[in-house]
Amino acid sequence: MSNKLKAAIIGLGWAGCEHLKGYVENPQSEVFAVCDMDEDRARQIAKENNIPHVFTDHQKMLEQSEIDVISIGLPNFLHAPVTIDALNAGKHVLCEKPPARNSEEAIAMAEAAEKNDKTLMYALVLRFSADAQALRKMVDDGELGQIYFGRAGYVRRRGIPIGAGAWFVDKSRSGGGGLIDIGVHALDRCWWLMGSPKPISVLGATFSHFKHLVPKDVKYDVDDSAFAQIRFENGATLMLEATWALNLPGGGYTQIAGTLAGGKIDPLTIYKDDQDIIPEVEDVNGYRAEVDHFIDCVISGETPIASAEQGITLMKMLDAIYKSSDKMGEIRIN
Repeated sequence: MSNKLKAAIIGLGWAGCEHLKGYVENPQSEVFAVCDMDEDRARQIAKENNIPHVFTDHQKMLEQSEIDVISIGLPNFLHAPVTIDALNAGKHVLCEKPPARNSEEAIAMAEAAEKNDKTLMYALVLRFSADAQALRKMVDDGELGQIYFGRAGYVRRRGIPIGAGAWFVDKSRSGGGGLIDIGVHALDRCWWLMGSPKPISVLGATFSHFKHLVPKDVKYDVDDSAFAQIRFENGATLMLEATWALNLPGGGYTQIAGTLAGGKIDPLTIYKDDQDIIPEVEDVNGYRAEVDHFIDCVISGETPIASAEQGITLMKMLDAIYKSSDKMGEIRIN
């Protein structure tokens, strides 16, 4: 009899299938079931990967006592309810980003994890790139000194997603636009590289100027660009920009500066005095590394680096950017 963790995936879009590959490749796990509303797709994926069970109803799947861990790759509005269902069913959960539509949902998810004594981890995959892991180790080892500045961006010149049923651009289902979709990646990785300091205030601005790029019959009430400055309890500050559409060149960047040196990733470069140092790092698949970390934490009982509590803090920062834009002023974070 196998003593591997039995995994299940709910939602077989691109992200869910990346999770599936991670479980298939990890020697400590095997995929027991998949679940998707598109039964034909689910059965095809199950057949290709020798997965024994297929479901179209996640509640029916959660009744299977054999399942130990679940990955959730669903639209944002389903993250909280399905994660809470899975935790209450006694399963450990790896939930796709963003953690939720807002911090209130993230708090409820964390409470469910604590109540059921289960691991809840968020799939913040940019933390798991080789560059990011190497740079964070340098930060932890003190090689950059005190980190006091971060700058992050995820900028698309044009790239507004619609999604099934146009959920990406419907705030009631997505929680927001470019900021919560791709800005969450830029913000999270930079904040984590800075040592995850406690945020205390946010000054933000969001804009929606590109509704004309989506079909006329599609509801569009989200931001297509967002810009923010976040200040932290330790005195550090972070500058963020995130856009689905902007009349400037697109691209992504993550940079941090400390009292001894600075660094950026993609590619990893360290700036010390007048030297640009490019350390050698072994390339890794971030999605595989993410699933491996989740499995290791479930087995060991250790807290994941992208924990339920960090998900709450991340969502509080995103909430504050939206509130600051509405108020046209600074927002304090409790």
